[in-house]
Amino acid sequence: MSTPLAHIAESVNDAGVHGRRVTLPGGILDAHGNRHRVVELRELTGADEEVLCGQFESATQQVTAFLTRAIARMEGWPAPIDARLVDTMLIGDRDYLLLRLRQLEVGDHVHEVVRCRARDCAKKVDVEFLISELPVRQLEVLSEHYVVPLTDEQGVRHLAKLRLPTGADLAAVAPLLESNPGAANTRLYARMVQSIEGFDTASEEQVRGLPMRLRTQIGTFVGRHAPGPDLQIDIACPHCGGDMTYAFDLRGFFLSSA
Repeated sequence: MSTPLAHIAESVNDAGVHGRRVTLPGGILDAHGNRHRVVELRELTGADEEVLCGQFESATQQVTAFLTRAIARMEGWPAPIDARLVDTMLIGDRDYLLLRLRQLEVGDHVHEVVRCRARDCAKKVDVEFLISELPVRQLEVLSEHYVVPLTDEQGVRHLAKLRLPTGADLAAVAPLLESNPGAANTRLYARMVQSIEGFDTASEEQVRGLPMRLRTQIGTFVGRHAPGPDLQIDIACPHCGGDMTYAFDLRGFFLSSA
């Protein structure tokens, strides 16, 4: 039986925020299966800015180091906040914390300049929005793994057992994201998928051999059910009317703005 998942669309401001106490859209399970969602963020200082401007192998490592400093405590969590804990956070939780910190420290208003993708236009467009207007997907049930039905080309159903991706997973695939997104997906799925009926998935090589139809369904499940802010900005070019919808680069915007 599949673990039930339900998402509630809320804005960043509506999603359980009380000052610097923030309720994560996902959360973390402790060794006893208890879910922890409420974190307290401390006020940032010049020392945090220096960390943001330091040298890191990847933006993912930079986010981990930054959030490790920014989280004062997690309600009910039995141990201190460290990088290992932050790495185990769901990707959407990490993104949500970055959004909240940006909103708390810099302000709600975001201004970007984006170029129209239409070849006969290609004009620069000022884009403005409020962080508080971004919708956030809430995860109703947090589980160590989820049972997901996948259907092959012949219509045969295969039950897959997988977990949602974390910061550690993102760090593992970061070197491949720009050079080979397909290889990045293979590595990510090899880490996330615990088993698929009728297939061997113990190694990256075996996951690489999965039919594209099944890989697509895994990606679709994660895209629809992973909690966190929706960073897609839907706009039309004011000059030509063309679609300029794009994904807000939260990490690049926040980390480069320090």
